[in-house]
Amino acid sequence: MSKNLIIDTNLLLLLVIGAVEEGRHIQNSKRLNAFNLSDYDNVLKIMGEYNAVFITPYIATEVSNLIDLKGYAQILAFKIARTLFSEFKEIDVNLNEDCESDLFLRFGLTDNSLIKLAPDYYILTNDHRMLEPLFESSQNTIIPYYTLK
Repeated sequence: MSKNLIIDTNLLLLLVIGAVEEGRHIQNSKRLNAFNLSDYDNVLKIMGEYNAVFITPYIATEVSNLIDLKGYAQILAFKIARTLFSEFKEIDVNLNEDCESDLFLRFGLTDNSLIKLAPDYYILTNDHRMLEPLFESSQNTIIPYYTLK
C-alpha cells in the first residue's frame, strides 16, 4: 500500500488557519481551542512523511464552512484553503453509497465516508468518538493525532 494520507476536518482546518500570518490566528478560532502553533507544525511534519495527501469533497466543504476568522484574515484563510485543496488529490465520492451504512446515522456523511476509505488510505484524525469504527475498518491505517502530540 502506498503511503497516501487523508487529513480529517479539524486537523485540516488547523493547517488552513495556522498558515494565516504564521499561525497567529489559531488562538482566534473557536474551533481550534485544543490546538496551538506546535500542533500546526506537527501536522505539517506528519504530512511530509506521506507520498500524497488526499481530500474528499465532504472534508473540503466542512473545512471551508468552519473557517471562522473575520476580515482580511478570513480572506487569507480562504485563499490558503483554495491552494491546499488544489494541491491535494481529490477522492471521487458517491453520495448514495456514503449514506447507505448504518454508521451514517451515527456519524454523518464525512465521517462515514472516512470509515469506508480507511482500508485504502492512512487517516490522521483527532476525532475520538470515531476511532472505534475507524479501527474496526482498518487497524493499520488509522493515526490518532493525540498519540503524536
